[in-house]
Amino acid sequence: MGFSVDVWIGLMSFGGTLLLVVVGLLNFSVFWRQLRIAQEQIQTAVRHLEIAQKQPELHLIQRAITETSDHARVLVEKPYLRPYFYEDRAWQAGDPASTDEVKAMAELLLNNFASALMHSAAFPQYPVRGIDRIIMFHLRNSPALRAFLPEHFERFPYSGLTFLCLKNHTRAEVEADLHQLIAAPGSDEAEKQRRRELLQMFQDGKSAKAVDFTKYTMEQQR
Repeated sequence: MGFSVDVWIGLMSFGGTLLLVVVGLLNFSVFWRQLRIAQEQIQTAVRHLEIAQKQPELHLIQRAITETSDHARVLVEKPYLRPYFYEDRAWQAGDPASTDEVKAMAELLLNNFASALMHSAAFPQYPVRGIDRIIMFHLRNSPALRAFLPEHFERFPYSGLTFLCLKNHTRAEVEADLHQLIAAPGSDEAEKQRRRELLQMFQDGKSAKAVDFTKYTMEQQR
């Protein structure tokens, strides 16, 4: 028995509708997959952005490690220098190290420490915690560093006062060092005035933290 035209039209309409539904589902499936791919791409881009944002901080952390431990490489090559910077030993005639070697090592240490202090003053991300302890330890356990600092104090225009604070145990000792530096022969009037200003800054008590004096000194020079 044949179907009427109306039945055929109904079946064809149903089949067309079903086909449209199937095509729609396929399109939705493709769209869903594309959406998931897009989300993954966005997440990947966000991770790359986070890594890129952390690069300066990671660089500063790496720099901090380098600046406060670069001298270790020299001590591995010349272990006989270690007592002059870790054991509070002063150089004496007949020692295996020469005075030039000890002075060169003192210069390397203070230059690296000065750079670390200036970076901590300029960049909040710089890991200053622990750096002051390292500098304090070496200054208090090295006659070579304590001798080199006043002899070349003009070479540390930003970090000199911080060094003095970390070297000494009391405020009176810091002030005594500054008075000696002001009265020391061989400095021109501009350098003497700079040292007077450091004394005034210290006496004003702007900060309880020694490392902050580097920041204040840098800000005054801007």
